[in-house]
Amino acid sequence: MNIKLITTEKALSPTQITLADYCINPYRGCEFGCLYCYSMENKNIKTLKNLQEVGAKINIDEVLRRQLKFLNPKRVLLGSTTECFQYAELKYRLTEGVLKTLNEFGIPYTILTKSHLIKEYLGLIAQNRQNKIYFTLNCEPIKLLELKSPAQAEQLEAIKQIQKMDIDLRIHIGPFVPYLSTLGELESIIPAGIKELDIEFYHHKMGNLEKILKLIERRFGNDFAAKISSVYENENTYSSFSRKLKNDLLDFKKKFKGISLFYIIPDFNKFYDKNIDYTCKLE
Repeated sequence: MNIKLITTEKALSPTQITLADYCINPYRGCEFGCLYCYSMENKNIKTLKNLQEVGAKINIDEVLRRQLKFLNPKRVLLGSTTECFQYAELKYRLTEGVLKTLNEFGIPYTILTKSHLIKEYLGLIAQNRQNKIYFTLNCEPIKLLELKSPAQAEQLEAIKQIQKMDIDLRIHIGPFVPYLSTLGELESIIPAGIKELDIEFYHHKMGNLEKILKLIERRFGNDFAAKISSVYENENTYSSFSRKLKNDLLDFKKKFKGISLFYIIPDFNKFYDKNIDYTCKLE
C-alpha cells in the first residue's frame, strides 16, 4: 500500500449523517479495502491510484485548530469515509493528534471503526464521557468482502478492552448481506454485556454490487449469488426481504436481555441521506 502525503484545506466538514454535525477524516481512502464500502464512490477517493493508495492529511491537526477558532461543533464524527485507525496511523499518528485537540477543546466525538488498533487510544477516548464508539463486527462470511480488515478475534479483543474502559459503545453489524449474513452466526459472536446493537441492511448502491456478486459466485456458486441478487431486483423484493428480516430480529432480540436493538434500512432508491435514523429502537 502506497501512502501519499497530502495537505488539506479543512479538517471539519458538515455532515448529513445524523450522528454529528461535523465529521473529520484524517486519511483519504482506506487500507482495508472492503468491497462493499460506499466511500469508494467518493470523488476524492477515486483520484487515488487504483485504490492502492492512501492519502495521509499531514496538516489536519493544524487546520483543525484553525477552524475551531470560528466553529463550535456540538459533536464530531470520525471516520465517515475512512478508517481512522488503519495501519498508516501507526506511523503518522494523525488520528491521535485530532483526538487530543478535540479533548482539549472539550468537543465530544463519535468514532466509526472496525480496527483493533483503537485499543491504543482508549485512554484518550475515555477522557470525555460523552464520546462514543460504533464498532463494526460482521459474520465470518462477510470477511470475503473485507480484503484486509482485522481478523474477527482481534476485533473481539478490542471490543473487550473498550468495555473494560466503560466507554459508550455500540456494535454495528454492517452491512447485513442477505443470505451471506445470518442471525445464527451473529448470535454466536456478539460479546456478552453489549448494551447497544444495530443491524444495517446492505444496500445495492452502498458498494460495488456487481463485483460482490461475481466474487460470491466464484466462492459459493451461481445459484447462491442469484439468490442474493434477487433481493435487489426491485423495490418490492427489497422491501419484502427487509420486512422479513425485521420480524426475525424481533425474535432475535428476545435472546438478549437489556440490549437496545436498532435496524437501519436505507431507502431503495438511495443510500446515505439525512433521513437515516440511528436512534430508532426496534420494538
